[in-house]
Parts: sequence; C-alpha cells; structure tokens
Amino acid sequence: MVIPLSNIEPGTRAEIVWIASGPPMAARLDDLGFSPAEIISCVLKKGRRGMSAYLVRGAVIALRYHNAKEIFVRPLEEGNSPAAESSGP
Repeated sequence: MVIPLSNIEPGTRAEIVWIASGPPMAARLDDLGFSPAEIISCVLKKGRRGMSAYLVRGAVIALRYHNAKEIFVRPLEEGNSPAAESSGP
C-alpha cells in the first residue's frame, strides 16, 4: 500500500515510491535524499500538521507537513527489506 509520507508515525520505516511535488521542490527533495527507492524512517512528528523529521541517508531532515504529503511511500514491516517484501513464495 502506498501512502503519503505525512501519514507514517515515528519508528516507521518506508521506501519512497514517488514524489508529487513540482520540479523545483522535487529537485530540492532529491538533493536532501528524498528520492524513489530510498529507505527512510520517521523519527519525530510535531502535531497533526506540523514539522516531521526523517532519517535519510544517515542524516535527520525536517519537512513541513505540506512537503511530506507530496512524497508517497510504501511502509516496510520491521526487519523486512524491499526485496524481501516483493519476492514471492
């Protein structure tokens, strides 16, 4: 299931699937490490529509709610890698 990054809770790991921001913001997010196939973790959420912080490529980056809702992710189950989740029986 793919959901907006703004919907994940602290402690949740996710794989970025798609960035819905316009080109200038998408380029800025990519510079910060928010790019498709990147694995990130939510480390802090401040209020329902406040700032959130995410662990990306070893750095903690804060995003505003309206930026986080334009990043679509696939939450990962604890201990599973994206390859393990997509492989069949």
